Amino acid sequence: MCGIAGVMFSNREEHVGQFLFTMLKSLQHRGMDSAGVAIYRPEPKDWLVRIVVEDEPEEALSKIKYRLNVTKYERPKKLNDGTYLIEFVVPGSIKLDEIRSVLRKLGFPILSLGRYSVISKDVGLVEDVDGVFKFSESKGTHGIGHVRFSTESAVDAIHAHPFQTPEFPDIAIVHNGQITNYWKMREYLELDGHVFQTDNDSELIIHYIVNKLRKGMGLEEALESAVRDLDGPFAFLISMPEGIGMARDRLGLRPLVVAEGDGVLAAASEEVAIRKILPESKIYYMRPGEVRVWTQ
Repeated sequence: MCGIAGVMFSNREEHVGQFLFTMLKSLQHRGMDSAGVAIYRPEPKDWLVRIVVEDEPEEALSKIKYRLNVTKYERPKKLNDGTYLIEFVVPGSIKLDEIRSVLRKLGFPILSLGRYSVISKDVGLVEDVDGVFKFSESKGTHGIGHVRFSTESAVDAIHAHPFQTPEFPDIAIVHNGQITNYWKMREYLELDGHVFQTDNDSELIIHYIVNKLRKGMGLEEALESAVRDLDGPFAFLISMPEGIGMARDRLGLRPLVVAEGDGVLAAASEEVAIRKILPESKIYYMRPGEVRVWTQ
């Protein structure tokens, strides 16, 4: 059991980080292993990159600066899982392939990579993760968040949600449930060129959706395809610069509720999370197999 939450404002920046913090706090009982958020800004900036290293962070940062045109960087900080976070900025003119190639050759797992979005995630409670990243102070147009109760795979910063794929940055996913045909679908996607960073079944969903988008599908069509092809109980939110999509499994085994307020849309695993930010809104419970897309 995990908790997921998402919020989007109509064509304006708001304190998205604080809204997600409040929603995730109300869902904390659904998972206490790790937490995380992805927050979006309205216009692209330079590449913001966050990687994780197990030791010798200063040496790792030096290797990156030698190979990439790093214009700004933060001092490495220790995460709650005992690893080190390295955050740096690369000009937007640098090709994604170059950034991705350098980091993979160095063997550094990518926690966040994007021009519109930034992912903050780590082990611990929502307050613990906010203590590291201060995401509750972040403004943006929309975002998604997650609290995890681990049922499989490691419990560390990289295995926490949201997940993204460096092949298609600025798209992220949070998921509650299990994908029971994970290995079959992963083999199919790897044969199509996808590179997985973890063995968490939730990561499969982001690769699946990206694969459909790359083949020309729109987001809503890709979500409908996911509902047909992915087995098991699930509810998930997927975020892009253009907005947020969501889907619930065919049997409705995982809950997902949505609401609309004054220029704000919200989705969560439980009604209590929405009531924290939209106390007077009308709550709608998504039907089994239903998908929705909210766009800016």
